[in-house]
Amino acid sequence: MPAYFLRASLLVGASLFWLLAITEVRAEGAIPSPFRFERTLKLGTVNEDVRYLQILLNRDTATKVGGPQQSGGAGKETMLFGPATKRAVITFQNKYAKEILTPAKMRTANGIVGTLTRSKLNALLKATSTPSVNSTEMTTPTVTASTTPIVETIPPRPLLSFDDINTLTRKALVNILCVSKRSGLFEPLSGSGVIIDPRGIILTNAHVGEYLLLKDYGREDFLTCTIRTGEPAQNRYTAKLLYISPQWIAENAKKINEEEASGTGENDFALLLITDTTHPDFEMPAEFPFVPADFSSTSTRVTSSVLAAGYPAGFLGGISIQRDLYPSSSIVQPGRVYSFKGGTEDIFSIGGSVLAQHGASGGPVVNQEGQLIGLIVTASKGAETKDRNLNALTMSHIGASFREHNKDDISSLFAGDVRISATSFAKNVFPALREALVNALLGK
Repeated sequence: MPAYFLRASLLVGASLFWLLAITEVRAEGAIPSPFRFERTLKLGTVNEDVRYLQILLNRDTATKVGGPQQSGGAGKETMLFGPATKRAVITFQNKYAKEILTPAKMRTANGIVGTLTRSKLNALLKATSTPSVNSTEMTTPTVTASTTPIVETIPPRPLLSFDDINTLTRKALVNILCVSKRSGLFEPLSGSGVIIDPRGIILTNAHVGEYLLLKDYGREDFLTCTIRTGEPAQNRYTAKLLYISPQWIAENAKKINEEEASGTGENDFALLLITDTTHPDFEMPAEFPFVPADFSSTSTRVTSSVLAAGYPAGFLGGISIQRDLYPSSSIVQPGRVYSFKGGTEDIFSIGGSVLAQHGASGGPVVNQEGQLIGLIVTASKGAETKDRNLNALTMSHIGASFREHNKDDISSLFAGDVRISATSFAKNVFPALREALVNALLGK
């Protein structure tokens, strides 16, 4: 197998243990009665408070985040504070300007859920959780003893059809193509990714993202990596690394020269930030289509079918990859869940499909709620795609890996201006990781 194909083999080490799938009913439609907003929320924040914020905003038609079929809208609330949520918060602040803007001497709303905005939100929460009583109709309540506990019934999140999921997923799906100035080494490299943030943040594998570290290997602009979309894939955007797991680079840099490199998939993730278009006639969208990812969730709550997608290129040559690469998607059934260290849910099987080819690495696995629950990472060997077994990283593994090695939540990367985070990574982390790969290529 030529060295330029992306690795997609699975090596299951002794530390992997399969876990039983756990069915989990999500509390999607209600806000717990003790809950109060206590943390600042703003564009890029990813946590449970954001979902409760969207639920509360959607109760008022004037401040709703989106329509019933839109991400963040009623019944489709997410943990991501995106542009639509910011607009809804601005509307909320303007509606209650006397209580939020005037005391803060603010002329315009900023869409940030600060102290005064939280105070008003909490007041509304208290009002909705405490039933009003007309003093002229007060009566002594009748109390009936019962041994049956009172359980709040919470409606589940509505499920989407696979046609809708396929449409949403393909809009956010990207092909990452890296081509060098001379033929031979790295000619060409093709992988998949998925946009997970409306600002153009792409989640992919580290074994795909590592090639962005080699942009100037040996000479300036030696390796050009382009973000492509569409059917067939067409050059559309440029991107730079926002984050790549240093732990994965440290453990796998020497494998870059291997024709069929293998690995468990642990820490195998990277984040890219779309920076510009590839042609001056193209325009950067105000918001990119995206699939929301909940990094605190676990994939094992999914026991029904899910959709996997990618740009498989295993049966195409170099020219065909550049001209005739089409996306593929498949409805698959999640199988066994494995742990890298024991006791955690890190990677799960999705069986064999057309996606079990080189190039599909980094593709998304999306549940019927329209949420990203896995990232295609490894595949076992087999003569045909149906004989191979694809595996996907859980979002919880990615979130836990980032938190373990950076002592901070992955939502910190999404907070504020992500361009600043990308610049900081390029300055403080990029050089050492690039050096590790270059040394590996030079045999040091």
